[in-house]
Amino acid sequence: MQYLNIKTVDGGEIKISKFIFGAAGVSRVAKEQGNEAAFALIDRYRELGGNIIDTARFYGNGTSEQTVCDYMKARKADGKVYILTKGGFPDLDDQNRMIRFRTTREAILGDFYTSYDRLGVKKIDIYLLHRDDKTLPVSYIMDTLDIIAKTGLVRAIGVSNWTMDRIREANEYARSKGQVEIALNEIQWSYAYTDFARRADASLSIFNPKTEPGLYNQYLETPIPVIAFTSQANGLFSLLYDGKETWENLSGRLKNYDCAENRGKYAKILEYCKAHPGTTATMVQNAYITCNKVPSGVIFGTSKMTHIDEIMAGADFEMTPEEVEWLDDFKIEDYM
Repeated sequence: MQYLNIKTVDGGEIKISKFIFGAAGVSRVAKEQGNEAAFALIDRYRELGGNIIDTARFYGNGTSEQTVCDYMKARKADGKVYILTKGGFPDLDDQNRMIRFRTTREAILGDFYTSYDRLGVKKIDIYLLHRDDKTLPVSYIMDTLDIIAKTGLVRAIGVSNWTMDRIREANEYARSKGQVEIALNEIQWSYAYTDFARRADASLSIFNPKTEPGLYNQYLETPIPVIAFTSQANGLFSLLYDGKETWENLSGRLKNYDCAENRGKYAKILEYCKAHPGTTATMVQNAYITCNKVPSGVIFGTSKMTHIDEIMAGADFEMTPEEVEWLDDFKIEDYM
């Protein structure tokens, strides 16, 4: 198993697995199949070496956190499994369009204590602010996160969907005040290419090292750990590799990934797998992140045990930095 070291508010570190169980949909499994069906997924993930669950106050309107709480109590797992949760998600309309940010001090603190009470653990291991509101100065937000850090109820503080410019500014302010710094950033990152038009959410932070090398270099210069969500790109490359999808007949949301960049990336996956028998598309696309020069981990969510086995089969698979760079070494125009 590969690990990420996350700085804690007391100056120490916690060691989380780079393969992170995403619990956004786990409450749905519990509702449809019962708690034990949901718990079995987490049990299997842990059996294969994983040690951290990602959730948020927003997921399932709180039901994701509640199912995680139920699991922790049923398995007596407090202190054995790390919990990452998030607060400050924006208000949405009935079409899931953002109405307003929820980054006032009252909203952030309210979300934190709601999550703390609901999860029922002694401490939240990692607490993230789910979105950034750039209309607010970083000083206001960091002062609020410092209040949370000083409660003694959290081990590490981070953010989600922040730009590196804002993180740098925020941590510079925190250092000047002797406050806790942002320890990690959770962003949209996959080997598959996507952009704001495809995701239809301008509040996200989307990482595309090949097409945005300037941003990638910022992360190399400021090596803050990254946790990548939507890292599997809805299973795009895995489904293509297994013959369950084709470029000509992509289904549902996968159609949003049909572009020259991804056709080129898939060609590189095929080339790598051919040269390395026993390697799968899933292993390669995850290693692109977990073995990157930027210290990173991948979140994956599933309701199927077979998917957990497939993804965790690559938990010990490593690529060299040169191999990771090779995956981005192709001409986009060749696939247009």
